[in-house]
Amino acid sequence: MDVLRDVVWRHAAGMVYPEDLPMVAAEALARGVDSPALRELAGLGKGSATTEIENLYRDALAELGITAPGRREAVRWWLGELAEELVQGGLSVAGLARKIVPGEEWMAEDEYRFAVLAYYWQETVDLISAPQARAAEIDLLDAARAILRQNNSSRAGAREHP
Repeated sequence: MDVLRDVVWRHAAGMVYPEDLPMVAAEALARGVDSPALRELAGLGKGSATTEIENLYRDALAELGITAPGRREAVRWWLGELAEELVQGGLSVAGLARKIVPGEEWMAEDEYRFAVLAYYWQETVDLISAPQARAAEIDLLDAARAILRQNNSSRAGAREHP
């Protein structure tokens, strides 16, 4: 169930697309998670309507007793996960730039700075000098550390998907 919960949080953050959900459902079934809607979702093909996929997804979550977080909560969790992975060296700046969500006005200052710096790095890395790229990477690491410092106690619970 933990794998499915992680997908639920990433989907709420906009990082898992509806067309990927049938495969997620099939993988969950293979791991022993089961419900009627989950089985039906797993049987859908890539060309299935997004509305049908999303409806079955919501039904499966309800049958499994899983509550999806709101977008803000999920994005904040996702940013914290990315920040931690970057700081610990498990994610490169280039890898981060491919996974980051765009900055949104409701984000806290540190979250917004982190998202914007990652976007800036992705858009300009081929246009700037190596020292400028390294300076941008350092700024990004500083922003990641700020997120981890600011939300250390609240993030611990969020990472475990309350």
